[in-house]
Amino acid sequence: MLDRRSCLVCFCSLIGSLAIAYGFCEPFEKRRAKQHELKSLGAFSVAFDANGSVSSARFRQSIAPGFSEACGKLQVVDLKGAVGIRQSLQVLTRLESLRMVVLSVSDVRDEDIQLLPQIAGLKHIWMTNTKLTDQCVEDLARIERLEIVKLDGTEISAEGIERLRLLKPKVKIEGVAHAE
Repeated sequence: MLDRRSCLVCFCSLIGSLAIAYGFCEPFEKRRAKQHELKSLGAFSVAFDANGSVSSARFRQSIAPGFSEACGKLQVVDLKGAVGIRQSLQVLTRLESLRMVVLSVSDVRDEDIQLLPQIAGLKHIWMTNTKLTDQCVEDLARIERLEIVKLDGTEISAEGIERLRLLKPKVKIEGVAHAE
């Protein structure tokens, strides 16, 4: 039979274990709720950083207008293969933390690229296997913080690549043989 002190120690240990378990479950439940909310706004999948903020999201369809308010610290958006790119880019212009956009194999058009300079922190763009042409080069050059752009599989000519290089000499242009 346990004495009074042993019972108290066991009880305190049990309370401590429950508190620890609750501490681990609560962030998980919050992330799960956030994930469900973002899926209702069009996200196919989301990833969280160590602080529990959404760091990246992948879409197969247009991004719903309320997404930018629900995801203030988002850094990466993957729209690979998505449709409704123009509407999605309009939503993304409200995200100051966004650093990378993947538009590969999507229905992005030259006129949609006009929206990208409005994304203040944008540094990396992947636009492989799209129908983009030389018409989007000036808009790409207007992206203030641009560091890397992937253009393989586009219809941008060697002259267009050279023009982009002249307008943005510090930008690394990847995936195009004549861009090296």
